[in-house]
Amino acid sequence: MKPFNPNNRDQQSDHARMVLAVILSIGILFLFHFLVDRPRQEAVRLEALKREKIAEIKKAEVTNPETKIVTRADALTRSGRLPIEGSEIKGSISLTGAVLDDLLLTQHFTSVERTENVALLNPKSAPHAYYVESGFIATDTNIAVPDASSVWRIKSGSAQKIIAGAAPVTLQWNNGAGVMFERDISLDNNYLFTITQRVVNNSGKEISVNPYTLAARQGFPIDFQGMFVQHEGPVSVLNGEGQEGSYKDLVKGDVEEQQNVTGWLGISDKYWLVAILPDPKQSFNARNLATQNLRGPMFQTDAVMPPLAVAPGQAAESIAHIYAGVKDVHVMKDYQEKYGFDALEYGIDFGMWFFLTKPMFYLLHWLADISGTIAAAILLITLVIRAAVYPLADKSFRSMAKMKIVAPAIKELQEKHKDNREKLQQEIFELYKRENVNPFSGCWPMLIQIPIFFSLYKVILISVELRHAPFWGWIKDLSAPDPTSVFNLFGVLPFTPPNALMIGAWPILFCLSMLFQQRISPPMTDRTQEILQKTFPYIVTLMLAHFSVGLVIYWTWSNVLGALQQYYILKKVGGEETSLIRGHSGRRKKKPQKETEALAADDKK
Repeated sequence: MKPFNPNNRDQQSDHARMVLAVILSIGILFLFHFLVDRPRQEAVRLEALKREKIAEIKKAEVTNPETKIVTRADALTRSGRLPIEGSEIKGSISLTGAVLDDLLLTQHFTSVERTENVALLNPKSAPHAYYVESGFIATDTNIAVPDASSVWRIKSGSAQKIIAGAAPVTLQWNNGAGVMFERDISLDNNYLFTITQRVVNNSGKEISVNPYTLAARQGFPIDFQGMFVQHEGPVSVLNGEGQEGSYKDLVKGDVEEQQNVTGWLGISDKYWLVAILPDPKQSFNARNLATQNLRGPMFQTDAVMPPLAVAPGQAAESIAHIYAGVKDVHVMKDYQEKYGFDALEYGIDFGMWFFLTKPMFYLLHWLADISGTIAAAILLITLVIRAAVYPLADKSFRSMAKMKIVAPAIKELQEKHKDNREKLQQEIFELYKRENVNPFSGCWPMLIQIPIFFSLYKVILISVELRHAPFWGWIKDLSAPDPTSVFNLFGVLPFTPPNALMIGAWPILFCLSMLFQQRISPPMTDRTQEILQKTFPYIVTLMLAHFSVGLVIYWTWSNVLGALQQYYILKKVGGEETSLIRGHSGRRKKKPQKETEALAADDKK
């Protein structure tokens, strides 16, 4: 093998492609580790930790019955309830503490069978407790304020249930010393609660209290994955700056606190959001923290409003909103415009490549709106992306065709000037310039698709519209991996292979599409590149088998379109014979001189 000569342009091209291939291979291994292997290891660790905590809880229940975890249904019977009825959410508020701790998403279910609604909020004594609490902090310790054990009553003449779009329900609690605390609660037609906290002072002296609202969650979310490409945990926009907190940092004892800020804060799940939205013009103190109890970490995010100074015989109130529901971008943008909430759509995790992810997100949802289904939108967005990168692909294949055409001429020059490398490089450079050949242009379509792939992966990962959305055939959930496996003949054999062997029909179709695309491509001139090209489809297939099947469908369909584009361009530019059925033959259709003349004439057009 000849030593690498940095002045040899032919070797430069081979070396560049080699470096690119190595980088891509390392990138695939890196992605597999961080997107598949590490989350799986983390899930195993969390499951072991969960079992340890359950054992601790059962042991504690023997000596302290109050720590006992009961079923969600039993927890809902432990206090009086104020019902909530809406088209998107339903549930109830506990009159003990006036806590919003029972909320179901009526349009979303725990499984594709659609038998049980997703429970967004749960009572304190139920598994996976998650609730929103409002109240008051007294600056004077002699003033009794309602707490978690205070029993509120529905005000006389008020509605008896919270109905979406209807008048608010008023709850009252009297401290027995001349101070009445009231809370008006209403729900719009989607996910926004409006809570007005009021203090009526008939105590004969001035009082001062700080209203607050908090969201608290016991432990990690049920389906928490801990993936670095997807944020789950505290999220906020404070003083115009978006911030994402970490469950792990809070468990370590970190307390995230800011004083006199404006904006909002909350807790973000993959598809759901619970956010505290104070009046946009009002400053407050924001905080994220975690405490430990027998059931594990309790995560809390809270907002404490400025004090209300209430003179004798007077009343004062504070208004805040609670967003509790699905991350619906259209609904969130409407709230931004209507109420002035600052960048509420930041609750949707567009990631650090938001400048690509966000347009892709809106494009996918627009295509879903006009086509009627998210499945059709995935196919349509693939067409749009392929059309957008077609000029680059066209230029790339033209350059590749020209490189193949001028290869004999380069070999002649190498023989002619084998003893004069400087003259050889000059002649090759002149040949490239004369034939308008760029040896590096073949890499651009591959490089440009890497950020496109990542941004679309992110969009598919965070889009709730794909959750439990069916595709044609056996796919019932576009957000989950293909449920079939080639190792049990796609369900013919009566056993379920281990997770590592769950390589479904769509990943197999993806692999075939890559092999088909390679079949009609001109063969690699370098042996190492040829080996990498042949093994690449199998490596990527193993990785993609555990990704959302929506992403696999996109890439498979993209490969098919890419192969058709490639066939069309190769037919158009001439060169070696190519067939969709027989593949790339390697036989030339024209003489090199006529081919270059045809390409030059076509370029002028």
